[in-house]
Order: sequence, then structure tokens, then C-alpha cells
Amino acid sequence: MNKSTDFVGQPIFSQLLSLLDQSIIKQTIQEHKANLCYKKLFLWDHLVSMLYGIYTNCTSLREVQYGLEVCEGKLNYLNLSRVPPRSTLSDGNKHRPSKVFGTIYQKLYGVYKHSISDSPLQSSLLQRLYILASTTISLFKAILKPAGRKRKDGKSKGGKKVHTLLNAQTNMPSFIKYTAAALHNQQFYKYIKELPDYSIITFDKAYINYMQFDAFTKRSIFYVTRQKENADYRAIEEFALPDDAQHIFKR
Repeated sequence: MNKSTDFVGQPIFSQLLSLLDQSIIKQTIQEHKANLCYKKLFLWDHLVSMLYGIYTNCTSLREVQYGLEVCEGKLNYLNLSRVPPRSTLSDGNKHRPSKVFGTIYQKLYGVYKHSISDSPLQSSLLQRLYILASTTISLFKAILKPAGRKRKDGKSKGGKKVHTLLNAQTNMPSFIKYTAAALHNQQFYKYIKELPDYSIITFDKAYINYMQFDAFTKRSIFYVTRQKENADYRAIEEFALPDDAQHIFKR
């Protein structure tokens, strides 16, 4: 392999990292004391290593370590002094709170949310629309049996669930929460604290919670979902929908 460290231009991954405002990283470190008691894995090294794993589709910490070692001559572009061993990365993933990375995401989202979308639609409806959905990430059920509850058929749900609140205007997540796969989707509502009044939120039947719907109504938040087959309801008013209508409602 060529040992030369003279490279023309910056790697694409380095260009992506340049979008991470260092002032945000420093604020997060101070806010969470993220480097306290982490002498071998500072927050920046941890963040870059995990982003590299995502960017290159690594499936293990071993691949992350080996991949960074191959790029050792380019580490100066990543502001890394050395490649973190996989054991160090494993300890960092285990002990460094996920809220640290969540804070970085939220701060970056605040900076770039106005320039993310390239959609020509600028309607007030799109600005207010949020999409709520979840997906389950399968884990090694033979090892992580406690990750899910036992079902009546004897099978385990083993895994973790990712709840995402998507802003329709930017087509980017405004909030992400990881929970146990066995946790019912309705439990996710208690984590949503920044949904603006007069918003519109749409979701699947798994999120149906009538007490939450009442709370939405009091805050003038519209919700759109599918009706359950066993729903007991009474229509109190009906509205005619014009043939040229593009939206169900307009405020």
C-alpha cells in the first residue's frame, strides 16, 4: 500500500465533518461534561468514529477500527490523533450517555433546518405537518432475550424500536427516540414536548390514544390517523368536500 501522506483535496467524509460546528461540540461537552472521566476517548473521537461507521456501512466496531486504520495517513483531515481501539469504542458506547449525541443532533438541526429542504412547496400546511412513525431494529435474540417481552406464541420481539417525528417541510427528523422493542407506541407521546400549537400530526393506528387526542384538541393540534375497526364513535357534524379540494381542511 502506498505510504504517502500527500493527498490532493479533502476526502468526502472530511468535507461532511466540516459541517459540524466546533462551537456546538464545545457547548455540548460543557453542558454534559462529556469528556469527564474519558481519558482515552474524547467526544470528538467518539463522534467521528461512529459517523464513519454509518457513512461506510460498517456492521461491527472491528470494521470501524480497521477502516480508520486504512485511512491513517488522512487522520489529520478528521482531527483525529489516533484510531480508537474497538474495546475503547465499546466502552464509550456503553458508558457515554446517548443524550450527548442527541444534543449535538438537535443543535445541528437548529442550524441547518432552514436550508435542508429543496422542495418548492412553501405552503403553511406543509410547515405545520409532522409525521410520526416507528421501526424495530432486530437484535441477536439468542443473546439479548431480555430486550423484548415473551409473547403467547413463545417468540421474543428482541430488539429496539426507533420512534421518529419527521418535519414534512424539511423531510428531516425533528425528534428521535430509542425505546425497547416491547414498549407500546402510545408510550412515546410523553417524550414529545416541542410540538407547536396548531400543528398537524399524522401517524398509524398503533399510536391511537384517546386521552392524548383530547390533549391535542385542547392545544388546537390536528391529528390524522386511520380508524380502528372496534372504534365506538358518534358523528356530531359533517362537512361537504368540494370536488376541487386539495386538502381535507384548511385553517
